[in-house]
Amino acid sequence: MDRGASVNFVMGILDMQPPVILALPRAFSDRINTISGKFLEAGNSADTIHRANSARSSDGVFIDVGGWVGDSSFPSAALGFDTYVFEPVRYNTDLMHFALTANKCHVSEHLVIVNALVGQSNGNSTIYVTARADNAAATKRQAVQYVGESVDDFEQDVEMIKLDSFFPPGTKAQNLKIDVQGNELYVLRGAERLLKENKGRLKVRFEYVEALLRASNTDPQELVHYMTSLGYKVISKGADIDME
Repeated sequence: MDRGASVNFVMGILDMQPPVILALPRAFSDRINTISGKFLEAGNSADTIHRANSARSSDGVFIDVGGWVGDSSFPSAALGFDTYVFEPVRYNTDLMHFALTANKCHVSEHLVIVNALVGQSNGNSTIYVTARADNAAATKRQAVQYVGESVDDFEQDVEMIKLDSFFPPGTKAQNLKIDVQGNELYVLRGAERLLKENKGRLKVRFEYVEALLRASNTDPQELVHYMTSLGYKVISKGADIDME
């Protein structure tokens, strides 16, 4: 339990089949219809549902790095895909565990929640958590880029892991989604073996915001170049980039 998570949240229903219940920070309660209890829009969940349904015949796990409250990972698990969600903010992982208790058991049967920062090495690290915990990042510069500073901001100790250490050699993966406020290249560098082993099967989507990438000392062009050097190609490019 962290930062008053036991009282400072609301729950809503994601309108899909099967329905999924998510827990949100109370500050985001305006995203839920107060009468029906349903989310007013699906957001990232809609993309995940589409990607998961399109992968029905594929083999492999769904990996969600920077999972926030599970708006991508819970739908994937509900559709029956073994899903791993990595989230460094303890408050956000608390909310996911609360939501698990409100969903049917098959969601928890397919979902593994990991409270860790994903990067290119293993060890102890810290994150900067803003009052809006969906904007937490590896550094203060990244975290406050678009939401500014608040007296409620704080630093939190967290374990850092790389995906190549977490997933053993030979792991089959079908989808990898990354939203880490500019640390995307570091996540991908720590997953080089996983990316190479799953070339031709794996679909990768990562956030691509040049200001956040520069705030993490990343050359935005280097991110795409790294993936193309491994044999991946760009399928679509905007605020997010899809590669396969």
